[in-house]
Amino acid sequence: SLVPRKFQLTILIGGGIVAAWAYDAVVAYFTGHLPPLLKAISFAILVVGTVAGFVAEHLWRRIWKNLPLLQTLLFPDLNGKWTGMLISTGTDPSTGQSPPPVPIDVTIRQGLFSTSVSLLTGESTSHSTRAFLEPFRDTGRFRIWYGYDNDPQAQVRHRSSPHEGVAYLEMDAAQPDRLTGT
Repeated sequence: SLVPRKFQLTILIGGGIVAAWAYDAVVAYFTGHLPPLLKAISFAILVVGTVAGFVAEHLWRRIWKNLPLLQTLLFPDLNGKWTGMLISTGTDPSTGQSPPPVPIDVTIRQGLFSTSVSLLTGESTSHSTRAFLEPFRDTGRFRIWYGYDNDPQAQVRHRSSPHEGVAYLEMDAAQPDRLTGT
């Protein structure tokens, strides 16, 4: 996620407290007495959850795109479809040769609270099971580490079995339209 878990919790708890105080103040102003604590807390949870969900779902990408400083302070916007080549370091035991590069499509979905990576080749698909964003702000590099499940098509399973793995994709601020990875 773009915002660390501790900061997410601080935002939600702080927002809940502020919403509860606001609810108390509004009810007290109009009725002359304070509402029960449980009612104020449940109202606060509803308001904070609704606002956080709305911002995360509908407004965050706009804010992120229109304030380039956020892309430097938090993490660059890597959302979208990336095309490239997968180059294997393995060798075919029968020939001793490395296989040729494989064309790939990588789709990255970043939101305020989650990130996912999908990779598609002509023979298989991979989907992330978890992702971790690692910014190296001092060097201008940004890395997405992710665990994935790979599911090859049935006709190639004799040489490519389903598997789990870990990979990373890295972007250098000097070349923001290029990703490299392992």
